[in-house]
Amino acid sequence: MTPPVGSSGAFPRLGFLEAMEMSRLAGVGNSNDAHQFMSHQPAWKPGAELPWGSGDKLSKSITADYFTTRAYGGHVYIQAPLAAVKVVEEDDEREKEASSKATAGKFGIHSMQGVFANPGHVDRPFIYQVSKLASGRNFQTCLVTARQPLQPSARPSGPFPESDSKLPLGPICFSCHVTFKRPALTFADLQLSSAQDRYASILAQRAPDEWDASPQLDIDLVKDAFPNAGHGAFPIVDMYKVDMTTFNAGKPVPERRELLLYRLHKPVPASDTNAHILCHAFEADRNGLIMLSNHLGWGYNLGVAASLSYTFIVHVNAEETVMSDGWWIQEVCWPRVSAGRGTLESRIWSPAGKHIASGYQDGIVAPREQKRGVEKL
Repeated sequence: MTPPVGSSGAFPRLGFLEAMEMSRLAGVGNSNDAHQFMSHQPAWKPGAELPWGSGDKLSKSITADYFTTRAYGGHVYIQAPLAAVKVVEEDDEREKEASSKATAGKFGIHSMQGVFANPGHVDRPFIYQVSKLASGRNFQTCLVTARQPLQPSARPSGPFPESDSKLPLGPICFSCHVTFKRPALTFADLQLSSAQDRYASILAQRAPDEWDASPQLDIDLVKDAFPNAGHGAFPIVDMYKVDMTTFNAGKPVPERRELLLYRLHKPVPASDTNAHILCHAFEADRNGLIMLSNHLGWGYNLGVAASLSYTFIVHVNAEETVMSDGWWIQEVCWPRVSAGRGTLESRIWSPAGKHIASGYQDGIVAPREQKRGVEKL
């Protein structure tokens, strides 16, 4: 059987270790707290594997709006914290070697609070600078900024050569605070009833991978033109979208829900708990504000959907985020839409029904006829 357009059978897909490859750059400033890294693999480009030139399904003007060199925001959102992870883990290992004091476990990511300032592009690397803001025994904070060269790489399809780091850099395109904590004792463990319990009758209708693959661009215009187009080259996780049409029918937008089922595309060592946390955050950034446009009735008339800020908080000790067997669930809702902005809330549920993390995203969302005015806000 021929795989659907954009399926893993048609396009090579990378795992976390491949997609997030980076190297440390030497000679950054005069401070021991300044560290610089460069990415080597291009970020995924939403819709890049769709057959945009096939027939007359979409006009050239529509194609230009959605098929650009802009990178998937989830790439920089997790690679910037990954740079901070490398700094924190390396420093912690040195301190352990120099001290006889025992520590209670390794540092795990506690939160990532990111701000998107300028679009990222897929034809050049990201350059990350990491500075430690606070360095306690059990809690640490880093600031990470990301910039890109003003011109495309000499090897725009990647892997990017380290010589690209010498090119003149543009303005900061992304910045984030990343906090880390060591494992802690659980004195209370309270949560909502799990997604598995609340949506049991819907989830029982099909096996997880029998739902349609999560759309490469989850906007009605594109989905109708290319139904169930497959994963494309989307890296790191396999994602499937549960059909929530019947559940959402007649409900106001803030009470509607979307469910995404996911698991690792390629294995990640269980000992690398921070990598597993970043895989969850990578998945959680997918299509959120675009899905909101469909619920608002703008799926054929979307003017702009752009993330401004995104906070991802881990509620459990890092080892509880490790993905082995089973399917994880991202539960998505939009509790507030106002003033040209939309707020997205994600809850991440383990296969056993444990609420391990939450995401809170805010961004611009507006129909086409209001696009120009909103962009000036």
